[in-house]
Amino acid sequence: MDDAELEERVRMMIIAWPGIEIVDAEDGRMPQVRITDGAVELAPNVPVLVLTDASGVMEALQAGASAVLSERADGDILCTAIRAAAQGLTTLSAEFRDHLVGASGSRSALESEAEDEPPPIELTARELQVLRLLAEGASNKSIARRLDITPHTAKFHVASIVAKLDATGRTDAVAKAMRLGLVMI
Repeated sequence: MDDAELEERVRMMIIAWPGIEIVDAEDGRMPQVRITDGAVELAPNVPVLVLTDASGVMEALQAGASAVLSERADGDILCTAIRAAAQGLTTLSAEFRDHLVGASGSRSALESEAEDEPPPIELTARELQVLRLLAEGASNKSIARRLDITPHTAKFHVASIVAKLDATGRTDAVAKAMRLGLVMI
């Protein structure tokens, strides 16, 4: 990676995720997925995950990247995309998908919208866990049992999610989270 700070942040997120191992070029082993923040260099049978901003999405996709994520992606999203790429799936950040769909594939529209991006929704790892359970239709009591927290704490997390997503309630929060690509049903 060209950006040492981003490389260290990615390394720390991957280390914290069970079941994913970092393979350095010096190891002599072939990685299952290559992560870059620069030009996409395709290698035979090695999917490439590109971390970029909105201005680099089209270039990465046209070069054959298997995954294109925002440089601001959190550990859950990054590691999920790594696993998906290793399985032959293509992953695109929800914010980039929205730009591409809105831009009808036009690179200039994608780039011009990059400056007008709304701030990303900042959910904690625990809030993402609660959100996934909400998407399954779990009650506060059920969330509490499954996450080994109190019902009051579950209620607090649900309220925080609803507020951060500017939703009117649980159902609206799940619907907005789906549109943002935070959860899938």
